[in-house]
Amino acid sequence: MGCAVRCAGLACVVAFAAAGQVRAQEVPAPGFTFGPGEIVQHETNFFRSSGAFGVPIESATSYETDLMGAFQQTYGREQVSASATIGRVLYPQLGEYDFTRQDIRAALKSNLPYNVDVSIGIARTAQLAHFADVGGTTKDIITFNAANALVDFPLEVDWRGVLGGNVSQLTNSATAFQTQDLNTAELDGGIRFQPSTGNHVDLLVRSVEGTYPNNSPASFIPPGYHDLGAGLRADWTFSGASHLQGSAGFVRRSNDELLYLNTTTGQTQLLDRNFSGPAYDLTYLWQATAASRLTVYGLRSNGPSGDNVYVPSTTETFRLTPAYQLSAKIEVDAYYQWTKRNYFTDVYDVVNSQPPGTTRVDYSRYGGLSMIWNPRRWLKVALDIHREDRDSTIAAYNYGDNVATLSLQSSF
Repeated sequence: MGCAVRCAGLACVVAFAAAGQVRAQEVPAPGFTFGPGEIVQHETNFFRSSGAFGVPIESATSYETDLMGAFQQTYGREQVSASATIGRVLYPQLGEYDFTRQDIRAALKSNLPYNVDVSIGIARTAQLAHFADVGGTTKDIITFNAANALVDFPLEVDWRGVLGGNVSQLTNSATAFQTQDLNTAELDGGIRFQPSTGNHVDLLVRSVEGTYPNNSPASFIPPGYHDLGAGLRADWTFSGASHLQGSAGFVRRSNDELLYLNTTTGQTQLLDRNFSGPAYDLTYLWQATAASRLTVYGLRSNGPSGDNVYVPSTTETFRLTPAYQLSAKIEVDAYYQWTKRNYFTDVYDVVNSQPPGTTRVDYSRYGGLSMIWNPRRWLKVALDIHREDRDSTIAAYNYGDNVATLSLQSSF
């Protein structure tokens, strides 16, 4: 599973506010750094199981050995950055789940003549699917490839035009989930208000086309979908201690219709996965003192509920993360996350004219404590302990899991 703080709900949610975006890692220092790392993680409920459906409640310990490299350099008007982490994750008692984790990213930012700014980014990640989404014990490695480009250009004083595009590809290694492989192509554009302070607010319209290249009439996956949305995207520092970043707007999802023949009942049914409603993805950072800060995160999304769960849902997530710098070398972070997810039936019974409706509601809680210690300039040690719980209106989907992670990362 890899990272010290693994937040599956946030990682899996698909939303207008975040669709298709290539997420940047921590910006490396100028020059080149590299180093090996080691991560040891223990989970008391590896499969995130309630014990139902024959899925065991089983503890597991993993050991990950990785190699990290990062580069950043400025060449005149161009800034180039890249980072890569490749790690082999081993489960001594569950060897069939061994896998190779990948996180590879690169970006180019350029300031062209006439004050035109261009940025291009690519990313590739590969990780083990969260078993709460898989709904069983199947090993599935999800590989995600993405590329994006953004151009902004001057219009008038404090106003700029913005044009962007993103493409992505998500693939599953497990044959059972390959009908859910997904390709997306996105275009957005609008205007940006950017005063001399460097803050900016964008008013954007967005169009996203999604296709499932391996779907078949026998699956409950429609051929594709189309998202159309509009909203605001902001990156704004109110003062030296207060910063807001994210987006908020409205999205409408229209899925390609697919008539499905239910071989059990002999009835023709229509998949109905259309959604519309508000969507947001906002992070607020308050630097209360030189040694303490508070991060507040909120998200609302409409659409599939996870990488391997394409039943439509509405998801709301809120997260609080206070942090305190104990000394120049030690930082302590606490965090608490609450998520509510409403699932809906997406099959319209044509024969009996039975519309879709709410079938399941999940409430998830995720809280813990982490400590980061830098005993040497070239060494970082992190310890994370957290608890995950999910309560569902369908008891078989409940689970609880305790996770402890110790990581060591060197950089030279």
